[in-house]
Amino acid sequence: MSIQFNRRDVVRGMVNGAVGLALTPTVFSQIGAPAGKIALRYNENPYGPSTKAIQAAYEAVNESAYYAPIPLQNSLLTMIANKNKLSRENLVLSSGSVEALGAAFVAWGKKGQILIPGLTFSDHFNYSRKMGIKMKSVPLKKDLSIDLERMEAAVDDNVSLIYICNPNNPTGLTLDGDELRDFCRSVGGKATVLVDEAYNELTDNPTYTAMTDLVRDGENVIVIRTFSKIFGMAGMRIGYGMARPDHAKTIIGHLVNYPNVPGLAAAKAIYDDQKFITFSRNKVLKGRNMVIDTLRTNGLEPLTSQTNFVYVDLGRDASEFQRLMAERNILIRGAYDGYPTYSRISMGRIEELEIFQRVFTEVFNS
Repeated sequence: MSIQFNRRDVVRGMVNGAVGLALTPTVFSQIGAPAGKIALRYNENPYGPSTKAIQAAYEAVNESAYYAPIPLQNSLLTMIANKNKLSRENLVLSSGSVEALGAAFVAWGKKGQILIPGLTFSDHFNYSRKMGIKMKSVPLKKDLSIDLERMEAAVDDNVSLIYICNPNNPTGLTLDGDELRDFCRSVGGKATVLVDEAYNELTDNPTYTAMTDLVRDGENVIVIRTFSKIFGMAGMRIGYGMARPDHAKTIIGHLVNYPNVPGLAAAKAIYDDQKFITFSRNKVLKGRNMVIDTLRTNGLEPLTSQTNFVYVDLGRDASEFQRLMAERNILIRGAYDGYPTYSRISMGRIEELEIFQRVFTEVFNS
């Protein structure tokens, strides 16, 4: 007896199952975690993608025989351009923001050194170093914020690019928008400033924090963003950049991947979905308050975060604490180089964080 499979029906069933999972409040997020574990380590949004994005991705599957269809790319680029009052020539699409970051590091690294904060997002650093790119770092301030004054003083004729992650990862601290604008304008005559705004939509005032106005003004600034955070599309790998046309062209010339077709379709569907963005933001803020309350109940004070994670000094070996939490099925980050007692905790679903509250308190006081 033969059984006939209809690919469209199979995919539809998978999508409907994914939508059902996304809407079931009692199911743990399994993204990035083995079954039975609660993942609070990679700054994901377990509430995404939205049902609109999932449906759009499903409908785009039949186009996946082709490399990123131009009409779909153009449609998404037009949406981004219109929202940010830019031209299409200002924009870059990439396979996640990390690819665009790596491309910029390699391109500018051919001209000189890359200046980076002493503790920041670094997934693109190892790749760049393997490509022969040289970097030099500037220590954070005592309060763990990025020291713009010392970074400006470190800019010399050998520096071609300055990397700023705002809000910074893993600290969650956000630079004042006008202070960062002044910094970008001040150093722009010497080096390009690359601002990683992966968490911009989660800040208290996204417009004030964003450096897109400097891009519109033609300043020597590049802004990189992602669909991985507020939009909940970490596994779909869609990022984008905004810069002067000459900078955008340079970054595009150093990209090595195409954005995936279902991801592009999902990004288009979700980019202006204010209902989902508001929903996600509210869930993240509620979850963050739960984590902060848990830490404070146990005598800890995390850094002030404007992201979907918090950074806290546990007062003990953070990697050992990570191991103990993992034994209880809670996955958090361990120590970062130079900060052996600090841990980063990402937001999960509310029901997951209720479990976190209990387990953290038990492990911390055991």
